[in-house]
Amino acid sequence: MPKKSIGAIEAACRATTISLRAVDYLRVSTEEQVKGYGIVYTGKRTKKHIVNKNWSHVATYADEGFSGSLEAHERPDLNRLMQDARQLPRPFDVVCVPEERAIGRAGRAFWPWVWELEDLGVFVAIVKGDYDNTTAEGRSRMRKAADRAEDERETIRERTQGGIQEKAEDGGYIGGKVPFGYRVADKGIKGESRLVIDDCADCHPACTIKHEADFLRAGRKYFVELRDWNEVAIRGNADGYRKRNGELWGYHSARQQILSDIVLEARQVFRGSRYVQRDADGNPIYGEAVVIKLDPIYTPDEVAELRQANEKPPRKSSTSRIYTLSGQIVSPCGKRYVGGGKGRREKQYRCQGRTPTYIGSRTCDCAYLRAEPIEEEAWRKVKNLLGNLEQLTAMAAEWIGVRSESRINFGERIAELDKQIVIQKKIVNITISMTVKQVSMEDEGISEEVAEKRVVEVVAPLQQELTRLQKDRSDIVSWQKESDASGERVAQLISLAEMAKRRLHNMPLEKQRELLVLLETEVTIVGDAPQGRRGQPCALAAWFSEQELGIPVLTDEGWEKVAAFVDWQSRNIAPRIVLAGILYKVRTDTPWKSIPSLFGSPATLQTYWTRWKKSGFWEEAMGALAQERSTPLPAPPPPEIKLRCLIEPQTLLESECRSDRSAAPG
Repeated sequence: MPKKSIGAIEAACRATTISLRAVDYLRVSTEEQVKGYGIVYTGKRTKKHIVNKNWSHVATYADEGFSGSLEAHERPDLNRLMQDARQLPRPFDVVCVPEERAIGRAGRAFWPWVWELEDLGVFVAIVKGDYDNTTAEGRSRMRKAADRAEDERETIRERTQGGIQEKAEDGGYIGGKVPFGYRVADKGIKGESRLVIDDCADCHPACTIKHEADFLRAGRKYFVELRDWNEVAIRGNADGYRKRNGELWGYHSARQQILSDIVLEARQVFRGSRYVQRDADGNPIYGEAVVIKLDPIYTPDEVAELRQANEKPPRKSSTSRIYTLSGQIVSPCGKRYVGGGKGRREKQYRCQGRTPTYIGSRTCDCAYLRAEPIEEEAWRKVKNLLGNLEQLTAMAAEWIGVRSESRINFGERIAELDKQIVIQKKIVNITISMTVKQVSMEDEGISEEVAEKRVVEVVAPLQQELTRLQKDRSDIVSWQKESDASGERVAQLISLAEMAKRRLHNMPLEKQRELLVLLETEVTIVGDAPQGRRGQPCALAAWFSEQELGIPVLTDEGWEKVAAFVDWQSRNIAPRIVLAGILYKVRTDTPWKSIPSLFGSPATLQTYWTRWKKSGFWEEAMGALAQERSTPLPAPPPPEIKLRCLIEPQTLLESECRSDRSAAPG
């Protein structure tokens, strides 16, 4: 009976009395969690294995609800395990996993992780099968198990996707969310389920159900008549129609469903989005897009009438009211802030939650926000981010999945596999020759067909192993190219940083808005928000800002310059006190009603400021005081915000090139 090969882990244990230190890595997907196979369940197996091996258990790393196709740096605890393994001295000697699938179903998730641990001198032990990667036999078993898991995953995916594609081409219901206005007929009957209009066509004559298609038809009629989506929602609610979740209709929800492309065009497109997986040539991997025709809810004339009613004259752009962060500021109530409209003299953002979704619905009380401070701070952060080459380079390394501590040598792996492939090819060729010779010696009268079959049977396992080695090599080459792509990414980031220094400092508001949208910017206010005014902005502060003047400090010498020509009619209060009170108000940004009583009645101060400005005295007096000591307009500290951006250098640089071409003459 052949002796079982002893792995390095077992040999190390026999050679020393020191117990090896082991950690276990546990991973369960969301599906496994639902079935009851949680971390506790899988952890019992690894703990028992560690005890049986007489190792000392030092830590557990666990990722719950994470797919096996994710790479190491995309799983929080596996990423932490790798960071710990790179420490000196090493905190553990063995990583124990319940089975190969815990490492990863895809080869790109499996091998780089195992290789780096090998290079660090850390073993990997598999509980299921009781083997490790310290012998040629163990590595072969590990490779075959990983390939088998990936093949199984691809087979299941192809069968599932192929079935859905075939069903879509036959016009059947393909699953997923049912478009509003339709329902699934013959649901649960294999090959028969399909989408039909949800109306009273199949009901008894006395049907009282408020069907979805009935609301769409009634809503279309209301809008053509009234040209007001809010009124459409009010009438629909009054008629007893409700959304699919039972809630009342609102302006946006009614408009969205009545003008749905699926309803207007009476068709559903399967695999028509830009997110469909495609091969290197751009062709869909699992099948072409399929248009599933549906029964129309509206007639063609009704569709044309609705489209015409919904047409609006193009809105003229206004450079004075460009809200660069509209829809990108997160509100405390969970909604988003948008531009406050043209009715205010000061740019403000208002929360979408302040608008009722339907008549009588709850609204939030989120404060109005002053636009300029938030926009300026967000733009400052964006400029600093795009102009910081060191930070951008670090982000590139994070995205590519390249860690500076990683020591995977792809070249060595490829060279090792090349040797194995050469040897395996020789084994295949020698086996073919020997098998042919053996068959000929056994029976000279054997038929060619039988001889060929015999050779194929003998060589098949060897050929399968050769195919696996070649596949492994192909995978590693692709991973190496992906890693090398980080260099190109860094080059793009350098170009992006140069563009930032050149263009961002004087970029107009409309271009800022375009860039912030391209970056998918999201702003969260951390500290006190710069709240906007409910009423009119301070005209007094606006006057000093427009004149680019500081606020004069009213001294005895300064008062003598304006006292001679002061416009004054009251005997109840001295004019100098009134002027001092007005200057105090603008210097401290105090509301009129909150000015201290020592300056007199706030109404009197406001009346004289208005009268003096109209008569021209105010401008003359401030001109006379222009040489006096002054203080600047109060500038509140910049708001404390968090900024999240999605930076794709290639996309941004292409956008910049298009901008340059459009700006070029002729």
